[in-house]
Amino acid sequence: MVVVLIVGILSAIAIPKYADVTESAKYAACRSNLRNIAGGLNMYLSENGSYPPGNGWKKLNTISEYVHQEMMCPSTESEYRYRIMGGERDTFRIRGWVAACRRNHGWYKDGVYLER
Repeated sequence: MVVVLIVGILSAIAIPKYADVTESAKYAACRSNLRNIAGGLNMYLSENGSYPPGNGWKKLNTISEYVHQEMMCPSTESEYRYRIMGGERDTFRIRGWVAACRRNHGWYKDGVYLER
Protein backbone atom coordinates (compact mmCIF):
# COMPACT_ATOMS: atom_id res chain seq x y z
CA MET A 1 0.00 0.00 0.00
CA VAL A 2 2.84 2.37 0.87
CA VAL A 3 4.54 1.63 -2.46
CA VAL A 4 1.37 2.52 -4.37
CA LEU A 5 1.12 5.77 -2.42
CA ILE A 6 4.73 6.69 -3.18
CA VAL A 7 4.30 5.89 -6.89
CA GLY A 8 1.16 8.04 -6.94
CA ILE A 9 2.96 10.98 -5.35
CA LEU A 10 5.91 10.69 -7.74
CA SER A 11 3.53 10.53 -10.71
CA ALA A 12 1.72 13.63 -9.51
CA ILE A 13 5.05 15.47 -9.47
CA ALA A 14 6.44 14.10 -12.75
CA ILE A 15 3.43 14.48 -15.08
CA PRO A 16 3.16 18.31 -14.84
CA LYS A 17 6.94 18.63 -15.34
CA TYR A 18 6.70 16.46 -18.46
CA ALA A 19 3.93 18.70 -19.83
CA ASP A 20 6.08 21.80 -19.26
CA VAL A 21 9.04 20.23 -21.03
CA THR A 22 6.85 19.16 -23.96
CA GLU A 23 5.36 22.65 -24.42
CA SER A 24 8.80 24.20 -24.10
CA ALA A 25 10.07 21.94 -26.91
CA LYS A 26 7.12 22.91 -29.12
CA TYR A 27 7.81 26.60 -28.43
CA ALA A 28 11.46 26.17 -29.45
CA ALA A 29 10.46 24.27 -32.61
CA CYS A 30 7.99 27.00 -33.59
CA ARG A 31 10.63 29.72 -33.10
CA SER A 32 13.04 27.67 -35.20
CA ASN A 33 10.44 27.36 -37.97
CA LEU A 34 9.87 31.13 -37.95
CA ARG A 35 13.62 31.70 -38.16
CA ASN A 36 13.91 29.24 -41.09
CA ILE A 37 11.13 31.01 -42.99
CA ALA A 38 12.85 34.36 -42.40
CA GLY A 39 16.04 32.83 -43.81
CA GLY A 40 14.11 31.58 -46.84
CA LEU A 41 12.67 35.03 -47.50
CA ASN A 42 16.14 36.55 -47.24
CA MET A 43 17.52 33.95 -49.68
CA TYR A 44 14.69 34.84 -52.08
CA LEU A 45 15.64 38.51 -51.73
CA SER A 46 19.32 37.75 -52.39
CA GLU A 47 18.61 35.75 -55.54
CA ASN A 48 15.81 37.90 -56.99
CA GLY A 49 16.60 41.43 -55.81
CA SER A 50 13.22 41.85 -54.08
CA TYR A 51 10.82 39.93 -51.89
CA PRO A 52 8.05 37.85 -53.52
CA PRO A 53 5.40 39.94 -55.30
CA GLY A 54 1.78 40.33 -54.22
CA ASN A 55 -0.19 41.71 -51.31
CA GLY A 56 -1.71 40.16 -48.22
CA TRP A 57 -0.75 37.08 -46.23
CA LYS A 58 0.75 34.34 -48.39
CA LYS A 59 1.19 30.63 -47.89
CA LEU A 60 4.68 29.14 -47.96
CA ASN A 61 4.09 27.46 -51.33
CA THR A 62 4.96 30.79 -52.99
CA ILE A 63 8.54 30.42 -51.73
CA SER A 64 8.71 26.62 -51.87
CA GLU A 65 12.20 26.65 -53.38
CA TYR A 66 13.49 28.20 -50.15
CA VAL A 67 11.43 26.60 -47.35
CA HIS A 68 9.40 23.45 -46.77
CA GLN A 69 5.78 24.31 -47.49
CA GLU A 70 4.58 21.61 -45.08
CA MET A 71 6.03 23.47 -42.08
CA MET A 72 3.41 23.69 -39.32
CA CYS A 73 3.29 25.04 -35.79
CA PRO A 74 3.89 21.99 -33.57
CA SER A 75 1.42 23.14 -30.90
CA THR A 76 -1.54 24.27 -32.98
CA GLU A 77 -0.80 22.34 -36.20
CA SER A 78 -1.51 25.54 -38.12
CA GLU A 79 0.38 26.63 -41.18
CA TYR A 80 2.63 29.66 -41.27
CA ARG A 81 2.08 32.66 -43.52
CA TYR A 82 4.16 35.67 -44.43
CA ARG A 83 3.42 39.18 -45.63
CA ILE A 84 5.68 41.63 -47.47
CA MET A 85 5.20 45.17 -46.19
CA GLY A 86 6.52 48.72 -46.31
CA GLY A 87 6.35 51.44 -48.93
CA GLU A 88 9.41 49.98 -50.62
CA ARG A 89 8.21 46.41 -49.92
CA ASP A 90 11.38 45.93 -47.90
CA THR A 91 10.07 44.41 -44.67
CA PHE A 92 8.15 41.26 -43.81
CA ARG A 93 6.14 39.57 -41.09
CA ILE A 94 5.84 35.84 -40.46
CA ARG A 95 3.33 34.23 -38.14
CA GLY A 96 1.30 31.16 -37.46
CA TRP A 97 -2.09 31.45 -39.08
CA VAL A 98 -3.99 30.43 -35.95
CA ALA A 99 -4.16 33.07 -33.20
CA ALA A 100 -3.08 30.55 -30.54
CA CYS A 101 0.27 30.13 -32.29
CA ARG A 102 0.88 33.90 -32.37
CA ARG A 103 -0.30 34.29 -28.78
CA ASN A 104 1.85 31.44 -27.46
CA HIS A 105 4.94 31.61 -29.66
CA GLY A 106 5.24 35.15 -31.01
CA TRP A 107 6.04 36.14 -34.60
CA TYR A 108 8.72 37.70 -36.82
CA LYS A 109 8.48 41.32 -37.87
CA ASP A 110 11.15 43.00 -39.98
CA GLY A 111 13.43 40.03 -39.42
CA VAL A 112 13.26 40.30 -35.62
CA TYR A 113 11.56 37.74 -33.41
CA LEU A 114 8.92 39.34 -31.17
CA GLU A 115 8.11 37.52 -27.95
CA ARG A 116 4.63 36.41 -27.10
